[in-house]
Amino acid sequence: MKPADGMRILWQSSTALERFPHYADAIRSHAAERCAAGTTLTVRGVPALAPEASKLHYRAFDFLNNRALLESALRAEREGYDAIALGCFLDPVLDELKEALDIPVVSLGETAMHLACTLGRRFAVLSHTAAFNTKFHADLISKYGLEKHAGPLVSFDLPFEELMAGLNGDAGACLERIRQAGRAAVAQGAEVILLGCGMMNLIGVRNGLAEIDGAVVLDASGALLKMTEAMVVLRRTSGVKVSRKGYYARPSDAEIDAVARAYGLRIDADK
Repeated sequence: MKPADGMRILWQSSTALERFPHYADAIRSHAAERCAAGTTLTVRGVPALAPEASKLHYRAFDFLNNRALLESALRAEREGYDAIALGCFLDPVLDELKEALDIPVVSLGETAMHLACTLGRRFAVLSHTAAFNTKFHADLISKYGLEKHAGPLVSFDLPFEELMAGLNGDAGACLERIRQAGRAAVAQGAEVILLGCGMMNLIGVRNGLAEIDGAVVLDASGALLKMTEAMVVLRRTSGVKVSRKGYYARPSDAEIDAVARAYGLRIDADK
């Protein structure tokens, strides 16, 4: 068997996907076109709770939502997945998952921002919710040490109805709003454009939006899929993994089990 054969990847979304079946379908279609022939991708979201729980631009709600992400990802390793693609631009619980899991955990925001630095000198993040730029994206840029490469964080109004229409095949209005925000970013010096939302990224890229006024629009979802596959291959062939020296020192399996039980997390594969 070749190193790239037989991969099982979990695409872990921070969204209650049962409410957005067209979004889940778009992720699967994107993976079918970009992943290697032997890769199997499973798409999993979080439980559908109160509609207000999906307002992740509030940090308190994001914190609560992250429990479901952590539980699902911990279970995924025990279910035999080779890696996790964390399909949220906010990179929720990314450090915690790298700390606790031995399989690769790769995330949308971190992957997109670092790859953008290889494609141009300055990147911009477009967000349909101003609070994401204010409360999350600026912090991520600082955390990853990319301030000198980061251009504008551009927020724009995108009505929920237009976002949903874009997922359902009527993307015209949504794309025009993205293009307008992208032009504003290019005018401020952006050379690479990141669409700071998994849904918005798929709407743009799957409708042929590859550049705006000469600036590249990165297929962040595609990049995440390929980077996740690459990390599996490197782990299998070269032993590449997260360092356990220092920041990502890992608790023992017994400690993880004990704490999971204490907090009521269901992480065993047969649960």
